Amino acid sequence: MGAMLKIYDLEVVDRCLYWKSEKTLIVGDLHLGYEDTLTESGYALPRTQQKENYEIFERIFNKLDKKIERIILLGDVKHFFGKILRQELIDFEELVKFFEKKIGKRVKIIVTKGNHDKILEPLIIKYTNIELKDYFLEKGVLFLHGDAESMKKAYFEIQDKRTKLIVLGHFHPALVLQDKKGVKVEKYKCFLYGFSPEYKREVVFVPSFFPLIEGSDIKQELEIYNKSMKVIAVTDEGELYKFEKL
Repeated sequence: MGAMLKIYDLEVVDRCLYWKSEKTLIVGDLHLGYEDTLTESGYALPRTQQKENYEIFERIFNKLDKKIERIILLGDVKHFFGKILRQELIDFEELVKFFEKKIGKRVKIIVTKGNHDKILEPLIIKYTNIELKDYFLEKGVLFLHGDAESMKKAYFEIQDKRTKLIVLGHFHPALVLQDKKGVKVEKYKCFLYGFSPEYKREVVFVPSFFPLIEGSDIKQELEIYNKSMKVIAVTDEGELYKFEKL
């Protein structure tokens, strides 16, 4: 489609959202260290995740021409449960350096804690420009991971009538397209958005940033989808395709 699309006041840029008035980039689940988690389980996988992350971020930064002063990470920054793997620590430190090199050392990073982030403080304790939060609310927009625990902690903010929009990660939404015979099947990361009867608010489900897996089929595998919602699919190259109805 090429042209930039918007979801409410948020611009869709590749697999991220950009809040122009606040100069803020919103990023879905990263799952740093995914390959090393598989290695811990006895599987060998080439380490391509971080390289792909950089390439995608570079593409996004070029589109925005460095008009970024803040980044919101919607949780599940790391992948391994229970402890911090050495590679997760290395990957996170390298990612922060990458952000600072491309955007500037003053860039502020807000992390809304995800269910994979039970132990995250050791990753960020030395950084004065990184804040770890259960959720983040600004100008009527509520950002949080979206798992049960984060929803519980943000309960009153979700119920507050001043909250107009909720932006979540966690679910890894993906759109599955197939021909009538079901022979050709394609899967794309996607943004799913619209009014949610569950939250009684307008919501945006952000796709995972994580490049190695597309995500879960919004119609067959996730309960968050309803027919009134709209979808923006994202190709591996960052092209956007909007679907008013499925």
